[in-house]
Amino acid sequence: MKREGMKQDGGLGSHLDTFLSDLDRYAAIGVLTPQTTADTLRRYLEAGLIVPDDLCEGDEGGYTQRLLYAGPTHSVVALTWLPDQRTPIHDHVAWCVAGVVEGAEVDESFRLWRLAGSGRKVLVPTGRTTCTPGRVQFLVPPDEDIHRVSNGGTGRAVSLHVYGADISVNGNSSINRVFGQEVVEQPPPGARIVSWRNPDDWGWRRRTV
Repeated sequence: MKREGMKQDGGLGSHLDTFLSDLDRYAAIGVLTPQTTADTLRRYLEAGLIVPDDLCEGDEGGYTQRLLYAGPTHSVVALTWLPDQRTPIHDHVAWCVAGVVEGAEVDESFRLWRLAGSGRKVLVPTGRTTCTPGRVQFLVPPDEDIHRVSNGGTGRAVSLHVYGADISVNGNSSINRVFGQEVVEQPPPGARIVSWRNPDDWGWRRRTV
């Protein structure tokens, strides 16, 4: 179990440690679900949750991630994007709840399509959402959760992310797979939508024992 030390200024909204403790309590009694997590994060953001500035510092070299907590049931991360920074197109190792603390984040979702005949795959956008402070979203596998997050404003963007897994065993990363396929506006004629989670769609050979 890991938890970063954080200074608090008093009041429900500023207590990041209290938010983390609430998640621990829900996990202990078996009720830490994506919906419970989203409702809890939304309540704290509406109350003015403060993430200490030393946990929000950006890096000109790329977006930054700081692991605030990691345990058997869940992990909590603070993410910061400076203007024009973005993640690769990716999915997650577990369910994810994200809430914006500062600035604006753009969340773009994608589906994977397989071209007829060649087997080549492309990504097609399926949605785009601009999230401002207080906005909370969640992604729950096994639904396809391929997306990309970027800074949608002129200042830094900061958000808290809760994942339903111990990401410290994955190099402190929540990313399961990065998708490098070409992005096209519309599915090509004859293409069919595929699931990256289905080995048959990728031509993988099933192992038998």
